[in-house]
Amino acid sequence: MMAADLIDLTGFDPSRGRAEAVSARMRGRLAESLRYIVDQAAGHITVPAAEMERFLERLASGPVSPLVFGIYCDLVLAIDANALDNAEEHLRELVASPNAPADLRVLDLGDPNIDPSANRYLRLVDTDESLPFTISPPARSGAAAVRGLIAEAFDLLDAGNPRLAGEVRVLLNEIVLASGSDDPAEVQFDGVSSFLLWGATVLEVRSYKTALEMVQALAHESGHNLLFGLCADGPLHTNDDNERFSSPLRIDPRPMDGIIHAAYVTARMHQSVQRLLDAGLLNAAQTVEARVAVVTNAKRFAMGMDTVDRDAKLTPLGQTVMDNARAYMASYLS
Repeated sequence: MMAADLIDLTGFDPSRGRAEAVSARMRGRLAESLRYIVDQAAGHITVPAAEMERFLERLASGPVSPLVFGIYCDLVLAIDANALDNAEEHLRELVASPNAPADLRVLDLGDPNIDPSANRYLRLVDTDESLPFTISPPARSGAAAVRGLIAEAFDLLDAGNPRLAGEVRVLLNEIVLASGSDDPAEVQFDGVSSFLLWGATVLEVRSYKTALEMVQALAHESGHNLLFGLCADGPLHTNDDNERFSSPLRIDPRPMDGIIHAAYVTARMHQSVQRLLDAGLLNAAQTVEARVAVVTNAKRFAMGMDTVDRDAKLTPLGQTVMDNARAYMASYLS
């Protein structure tokens, strides 16, 4: 793999090489933090030294499950709470975590009441205390249907947008299928990704009906993970987290981070479909659907960028990232 500093990480066009560089950087930051924790923990908690060294070697060599980032999060929380027994337990769990599968894995959410991994997914994607939402195991039929859509979406991308297909397969190590609340009055979700579970996304199985909808979901959620990775060294903006602004993808006001993410991933959704149109692979019904999708995504991008341009305090990184997204979208905005 090329060194991260030889690849344009902030460019808008997708590439597997860029995704691999971002993955390596995220794993490198995790390793640095773990070494610091181990050094500081000496004499306070028991560290499985040999196992930790082997784990760090594994971390440097290739991808790990998103749950590794989740375990690390629980480790830090335990240390901050001075729950040293829990911290030791998380360290043992970390070094014993299995290798990531070679290919992107699609799995059903288990029962969070009895499945520790499902419980971790539940806790670490539902992090906004002001807008909690329900995540439950999916119906078997719904999960099977979405698995089929994911396969169809990758078939389309492999044929018509292979650069995005390669990038998605690196940025999304695990796709977790779940269901939200049956109560329309509660907060609903279509998909959700979290910096605390880098490399994963949770999809609501009832939200997707066509392969093109799934193409856009893959571009969308992998885009969140890309931005999370780009922010390993610093934020995209300096707005106060308590500020709220209108979002192109949500009915509720969101912090600026959410607006920036929404505008960026909307541009990725546009590109994912536009390139399939350009490739001439879509059937008649898909062509109609795609033409509607690109118009919708262009409008949403413009809405998001209006808010960003007016209210965002972008860092140099944020400015570059959003300028590159705008440059792609320029010819599609009326």
